Amino acid sequence: MLERGYCLANLETLLAEVERRSGDLLHPPERDRLEAFRALPLPARHLLARMLTRKGPWLRGDTLAYPEVGEPGPALAHLVAAGFCLGPDQADGDALLPLLTRAELATQLRGLGVSFPRATRRESLALLLREHPEALPDLRASLAPHRVAEPEFWRLLEVLFFGNLEQDLSSFVVADLGHLRYPDYPLDPSARRFGTRAEVDFLRSVQALREALEAGNLDLDALTAQALALRPAHSQRRHQGLLNGLGRAWERLGRFPEALACFEASGRPPARERRVRIHAAQGDLATACALALEMAQSPLDLGEARFVRVFLHKQRKERLEALLWLEANPAPPPVPELRLVLEPRGLPVEEAVLESARGQGWEGFFAENHLWRALFGLVFWDELFADVPGAFQHRYQTAPLDLDRFQEARRERVAARLAGLEAPGALERLVLGNAHHHRGEACSFVSWKHLEPAHLEAVVRRIPPAVLRSVLSTLAPSPRAFDSGFPDLFLYRPESSAWALWEVKGPGDSLRPEQSFWLERFGALGCEARVARVTYWDGLF
Repeated sequence: MLERGYCLANLETLLAEVERRSGDLLHPPERDRLEAFRALPLPARHLLARMLTRKGPWLRGDTLAYPEVGEPGPALAHLVAAGFCLGPDQADGDALLPLLTRAELATQLRGLGVSFPRATRRESLALLLREHPEALPDLRASLAPHRVAEPEFWRLLEVLFFGNLEQDLSSFVVADLGHLRYPDYPLDPSARRFGTRAEVDFLRSVQALREALEAGNLDLDALTAQALALRPAHSQRRHQGLLNGLGRAWERLGRFPEALACFEASGRPPARERRVRIHAAQGDLATACALALEMAQSPLDLGEARFVRVFLHKQRKERLEALLWLEANPAPPPVPELRLVLEPRGLPVEEAVLESARGQGWEGFFAENHLWRALFGLVFWDELFADVPGAFQHRYQTAPLDLDRFQEARRERVAARLAGLEAPGALERLVLGNAHHHRGEACSFVSWKHLEPAHLEAVVRRIPPAVLRSVLSTLAPSPRAFDSGFPDLFLYRPESSAWALWEVKGPGDSLRPEQSFWLERFGALGCEARVARVTYWDGLF
């Protein structure tokens, strides 16, 4: 049970910390709004704090009664008068729609002598307001809808406090209720994600444009112009992702000059791949091959490296430079494959393969990315939550702020941890010990619901420390770069030290570049890593 008034207490904690840590990033009118909020009567502040944690934007008046607020009418009047809330007179029909149940709509229609149609709530409300527009004032009066008037102002404060766009005031509540526990780490009083207001505004502008694009906003010209006009001040990857999304939208419309402009401004994979494909589709193979060879010399990720080889292979008969590059850079040996013919039983293909493997004497589990990311988090738990300047600015983080330079900022500690993996008992202590001690604590690398102790024990008993060290060495420089691609299944023989990794592919499915990379990498380390290709038996011979 949470204490009465906890919402306001959390909000005041957030405001105080923002002013202390990032007050210089607030504009004078924004600081004035904070003072105006503090000048409100206590019940009004309690109510606004509650409303900020509610899903809306419009809220029914009969849902705004809280013990610490009392009768909400006077508090709402203060909030509306001070400009912190919008009242019923500013709610149109679309605002009322989510607040009405279908039964309430039926009652309204029957009361006006309108037969209730077999229609959606939206259609029913449209009918009501079209046939009887005079009903709108009565609906407003009965629902007494209110909404927070300045959501962007409060969202700005949340972004400054949390340092990201993903968290909000609900993070306090989830932690207060005990639904999520955060590790114990030292806070740096001077740490903050944003150095300038331009960085904050840039991030929020990119997010607003992404939301407009994802919502199907068809004014691509305006969106593209705004995106290209932004000057990266922070989180360049988000900006590049936006430009890639716009480029694909133009490409689907066959507007190739606009698509190329977006991809060229981005540069983030798969931007160069899309440029090669567009030039090739337009018949400009010289430009396409030149760009592909440029990618081959310095691929930005595994997808680029894989694409280049495939593309140049297709052009080898027409373009001499493609043939010469392929001869100088032979392809790695193919990944071993296992062909399985299974009876269709309605199971996901991974479960069907795991069941088949058990029939061959294997035991195992679905591992994919959960296992290997968890091994990274557990082995480097102390390093992830170490006292590093600038790493932690609040109590609701699941990883340090400097994760993009994780190894760089902890070079000696990371090197020592990797070197110590082969010491007797090191894996048991780091993996099993940390899993037992920290189970349930929030870490961006460890998904506890996918991590059973018995599975971890099977892994620790079998995986050679040298193999794990090699994998973690690959992850450490940029841990976020390998969110996917690891083999689907971890298999082991219950009565021996034998183990294997299988990537499962159903009919028509193919390996992605990152999957090929890890299968080749594990194979080079001496592990049994293969593709299990499934064909379903239809009973016909």
